[in-house]
Amino acid sequence: MPEVVGKYRIEAFRAIEQPAECERFYEGHTGVLTELGIKNLNSAQPTWMSDPNVYVLIAIDEDDEVVAGLRIHRFSEEQHVLPLVDAISAQDTRIIDVIRATLPEGTAEACGLWSAKKVFGKGITPLLCIAAIPVMNHIGLNNFFCFAAPYTEKMIKTNGLIEVNGVGENGRLPYPTKDFISVVLHNPDIHTMAFADEYNRDRVFELTHEPVQMKLEASPRGLLEVYYDLRLKKTHEPAFS
Repeated sequence: MPEVVGKYRIEAFRAIEQPAECERFYEGHTGVLTELGIKNLNSAQPTWMSDPNVYVLIAIDEDDEVVAGLRIHRFSEEQHVLPLVDAISAQDTRIIDVIRATLPEGTAEACGLWSAKKVFGKGITPLLCIAAIPVMNHIGLNNFFCFAAPYTEKMIKTNGLIEVNGVGENGRLPYPTKDFISVVLHNPDIHTMAFADEYNRDRVFELTHEPVQMKLEASPRGLLEVYYDLRLKKTHEPAFS
């Protein structure tokens, strides 16, 4: 049997209900960006921390360090705000109509995906992407968008996302610079996961029906012992210590 090379907790929560954990997410994310050479980061608290439409997933290691994260921004018809809209609406205003067309079923954007250097290559971010979909189900959504960089596109598509042909050139636009082409992706139905890889589809359904569980997850480095708690209302004692 392969060796267990790490133990992690993946937890979900509403941003406005866990300000301390939001700070840990933010510090970890900005630390990664700084290591990548992205300077002049705004030191002010980001607005998503106080947005009732934002949900957060974090991965925590055995040292109680937040080592990876992902955010879910639920689309608000009143505010017309998503990071994706802010990023590309100046280039292609059709993105707003594309997102509105998914209503009234409810949609969101999965964004802010990051992982710390200490877990690079361990496959934590794919697990976060899978775990985010049951959370979207639990808050009443049936589809979602993502704006993917070229190096994450293949992994993200395994979760049932396809190109949005009504924006840019088959979903592709230059962002954040003209030399860097990103792609707008959409999962049209998280209840069927029709375009997902079989394993990812099965895991989404398992975590939707059983949001608290332990799973030995295969990774490029070996097995990961992962404890999931995707309940947004943790009314009982913590599932795992």
